[in-house]
Amino acid sequence: MTQFTHFTLLADGEVFSPNEDFDTECGRYIMAMKVWATDADEAADMIVAIGQRLGFKPDGELQVFMTEPDEPADDQPFGYDIQFTSYSEDEENEADEEERPKWIH
Repeated sequence: MTQFTHFTLLADGEVFSPNEDFDTECGRYIMAMKVWATDADEAADMIVAIGQRLGFKPDGELQVFMTEPDEPADDQPFGYDIQFTSYSEDEENEADEEERPKWIH
């Protein structure tokens, strides 16, 4: 039994420095990451710290979920399976509009 809990995190933010390894450019992204951490607060701290090292600054919603692992725990907290998904503010606004009910008069 491990002293760590497995989490999956999603963070909304801005890539401020392009990262060739993750094929990111400056702009809006959702960063996803799986982690083994002592608790949800440490998991959130990890995505912020690792994101900064990869040129990403979370500045929006941060979601933390307890999930089943794809990798076994280690003797230290760690993150893996980092992914970035880009989007534009226009796409976000269009999605909001599509979700709104259409009123029929």
